[in-house]
Amino acid sequence: MRRYLRNPLMVMGAVGVFLFILVAVFADVLQPYPEHSRGVVTVRDRLKPPSSQHLFGTTELGRDVFSLVVAGSRISLLVGVVTAAGVVLIGVTLGLTAGVMGGVVDELIMRITDLFLSFPSLLLAMAITAALGPSLTNAMIAVAISWWPSYCRLTRSEVLSVRERAFVESARAIGARTPRVVFRHVLPNVISVIMVNVTMDV
Repeated sequence: MRRYLRNPLMVMGAVGVFLFILVAVFADVLQPYPEHSRGVVTVRDRLKPPSSQHLFGTTELGRDVFSLVVAGSRISLLVGVVTAAGVVLIGVTLGLTAGVMGGVVDELIMRITDLFLSFPSLLLAMAITAALGPSLTNAMIAVAISWWPSYCRLTRSEVLSVRERAFVESARAIGARTPRVVFRHVLPNVISVIMVNVTMDV
């Protein structure tokens, strides 16, 4: 913790994330015009500039932009966290399996990954959303499905690097089973790189 607190950029980043989470959690309380996020139109206040009454101004329908931003933060956080969790669950699991197992399993997983990577991710996500139907849940599923291959390749490359190191060979030499080697020695040394990417992507 002392090392963390000595880094001002990390502290600033943590404060920013914490404030964003607070805004999302208490969105209903922080909105000065909560009815605007529920679709109420106030034509007489349309296109007003920022002021003490409307911090970010108003839209062409007279809705308070600040209230809409606060209300939208909850959806943004939900989509970011849930989608990233799904991506990590699929991508890291497959990448870990490919890197540890090797051989035919590795080849099969990598060819499936290459197949997904051959399509533009945005186009693939739009196609999946169109097939599933328009909804927030389906949009999150579509993004997760189109996004996991990069995490799979990243995890596999890290696993291939870590599994050749001396401490992994030592664990195998003393008779440690594969699940213990994976979860006790390989994954902890791979997770930091994955967490950096997840944080940026969220």
